[in-house]
Amino acid sequence: MAECPTLQNYDITYGESSSMKWVHMQVLALYGSSSNKDTGIADGIRIFAQAFASEVKGYKLSELMLFFSRYKAGKYDSSYASFDARRIGNAFFKEFIPERNREIDIIERKRTAQRRNKSKKGCISYEQYLEIKQRAEKGDKEAIKLLQKPK
Repeated sequence: MAECPTLQNYDITYGESSSMKWVHMQVLALYGSSSNKDTGIADGIRIFAQAFASEVKGYKLSELMLFFSRYKAGKYDSSYASFDARRIGNAFFKEFIPERNREIDIIERKRTAQRRNKSKKGCISYEQYLEIKQRAEKGDKEAIKLLQKPK
């Protein structure tokens, strides 16, 4: 939820194709940690990085770093050791994004509840008001004080 530049902002700040190079480095790191050493696949990583970077340019770098970290940890693709760049894209869009949306939804619901609870401070229900009013009519000084308008 923190402020962080998007991949598109990365290009704006560091020059055109910087985002593609960033993605390329991330995917190369995944390839390097896999058991696959097929140079043909390694050569295709640049093409994948260009396509993937253009598709994810609106996402924050922090989100992409989280995805690559989780992917490398084996959360999204149990067979990444054999390496296929297309599986990275599938994992991002079909697994990470729905998970990310659920996580953001949980955070937003908590924030909404906190705002709602914060705005309710000092509020009482109608039933509580009637009870306080009855107590005030009976001479309860605390109830009388509660019913007085603040100055």
